[in-house]
Amino acid sequence: MDTREILTRFKGGTLRREHAVALLAGTSPVVAPPVVALPVAALPVAADREPLPIPGPVPGAGAGAGDGAGPGAGAGMPCAVVGIQVRFPQAGDLEAFWRNGLQGRIAEAALPGGRRSACAGWRGHFLDGVEEFDPDLFGLGAREAAGLDLRERLLAQSAWQTLESAGYAGARLERLTACDGTARSVGVYAALGPAGGALPGTGHRHTAPPDSRPGPAARLSRLLDLRGPSLSVDSGDSSFLTALHLALGGLRAGECAAALVGAVELRLHPACQRPGAGEGVAAVLLKPLAAARADGDRVHAVIRSSAVGHPGRAAPGPQHGRLVGRALAAAGLRPPGTGPQHPDAGPQGPDSGPQSEAPDAGLEAVGVALEESSRTVAALVGDAGAVTGAAALVRAVGQLRHAVLLAGPDRPAPAAWEPARRDDGTVLPRRALVSVPGPAAPADAVSPVDAADAADGMEDTDGTDGVGVVLVVEEAPAVPRAPARTGPPPGTGPAELVLLSAATPAHLAATAGRLAARLSDDGGGRDGGPAGPDLAAVAHELRLGRAVLRCRLAVTVRTVAELADALAGFAAHPGPGTGPAGVRSADLRTAAGPPLIEGLEETRAYVAALWQGGRLEQLTRLWLAGVDVCAVLPAHPGPAAVELPATVLRPRPLEPGPGTDGAPQ
Repeated sequence: MDTREILTRFKGGTLRREHAVALLAGTSPVVAPPVVALPVAALPVAADREPLPIPGPVPGAGAGAGDGAGPGAGAGMPCAVVGIQVRFPQAGDLEAFWRNGLQGRIAEAALPGGRRSACAGWRGHFLDGVEEFDPDLFGLGAREAAGLDLRERLLAQSAWQTLESAGYAGARLERLTACDGTARSVGVYAALGPAGGALPGTGHRHTAPPDSRPGPAARLSRLLDLRGPSLSVDSGDSSFLTALHLALGGLRAGECAAALVGAVELRLHPACQRPGAGEGVAAVLLKPLAAARADGDRVHAVIRSSAVGHPGRAAPGPQHGRLVGRALAAAGLRPPGTGPQHPDAGPQGPDSGPQSEAPDAGLEAVGVALEESSRTVAALVGDAGAVTGAAALVRAVGQLRHAVLLAGPDRPAPAAWEPARRDDGTVLPRRALVSVPGPAAPADAVSPVDAADAADGMEDTDGTDGVGVVLVVEEAPAVPRAPARTGPPPGTGPAELVLLSAATPAHLAATAGRLAARLSDDGGGRDGGPAGPDLAAVAHELRLGRAVLRCRLAVTVRTVAELADALAGFAAHPGPGTGPAGVRSADLRTAAGPPLIEGLEETRAYVAALWQGGRLEQLTRLWLAGVDVCAVLPAHPGPAAVELPATVLRPRPLEPGPGTDGAPQ
């Protein structure tokens, strides 16, 4: 049977895909591993797992030597996702978005009140409260906040929470250094959809020409004081993945030590709305995997490679297959039977057409078991424009983290994700493709709206036939289990100084209450229950991973339960001075400025000596007087940091900013 006959029989439905692949490759048919039933708990890591190839040490990646990525790291250097923050329709955070995916929820609703619509009764995937913003968090006055448009405000809040979730909003951020020693070396890559018009009824119009203002990425870099590359990207629906592709290039070239990639899409003006229109905001923080592992960062997933391209005047159909081939080749993966990987070859050859969301046996043989694209996230975010790729990536990361395959076109219900194995029994890491626009939908899966547009000869205005991007994403490498605690019983060990700060007293009280609730939910060793997080780890994370702001709190405790009670008491009865359970706080917003001793080398040496000597009372007084006592601490004092809840936002309605003048964008 020659190649033409094999392909003819496969297209005619008389030959199954796995048999066609096997015949073309000259091998026996590959049988996919069986899928076991839930529960959804992550599966144990096998001892015979294939090790993840790690490049050589990244300059400046060691503990105590900063986190800079030097030149020459290599085009194939894997990068870690160390922070994620999302806000999608009916999903205000990462956990809610994952739950919606598990439950198969369709996050569609009517247009929020106060918005105009071109057609009554249209439904879509919309965010609530998009006009609300928390300027106090960034130290902005009303005029400065008005200088940011709605998309930039949403992205700024998401970016802040992403840095916090990764533990890089405070002292550790200062230690992210470029190869030339530049501190806070974080690149910003922003993908923002059209402004979409102002909210109706505001009567607020800006007339400043768009080219008189810096790009959104540049404004975010300035707002957060980030000193790496700053690029704004617009490639339609693939904008977020294109921005991420550029961020990977910046990290591999040593242009920055970390990269913040974000996207926002709003559909405010009626001209930007249509049935199924979607909105959202998301951000991720990336670091070279070698640096992330050396620093003990929490790794959500690994980006192995990416590929981007435009079909030009050619038919867009074959483009996806070519991009998949390029991405796999860049990741060093070669499905069996493909021979040497040509840069323009798809998984089955140079003329490979679109692939389905359930990868074929050739891809499964290298651990790729799913592909997330605009079609797989449509129920959760709709037609979400620039943020589509972010939704697809986050959905893929969730499945990799939980070792669960969510329901999809070829899977009626969630199922545990069994890893693939080599012929010798070696376990392959779970891998996924993330793509926008992704594989072409089968004819029977085309939506009525798209079918009507096609019949009317309407062009796609969302960019889905433009730039395409494919990522190869892999589960995080296994982390050795921490040995069981052998220290003294709770309450008998050394005391820990816990420091917390926020923008205003209200922010401080609310954040203290949220942290107390989390620690109480985790147990904290109360009444013989689970031990919960380690007190020292909690204290280290708050000192090093959070920004130092003007409203401050300090408390000395010996157990997590004691800390939870102290914070809960302060949240219930906030105020400066000494509060319940020995909590002490101060509001420094009206202070003339930082103390005279702040920033001096002698002060740093003195503060370091206080930490070394365990002088917690003196450190507490300096902290409440305005001295940053955390700046001298090592950025990564121990094992992987504990994950703590983010600072509470207190947004309030503000006028739309420039660029949202009510006209279609």
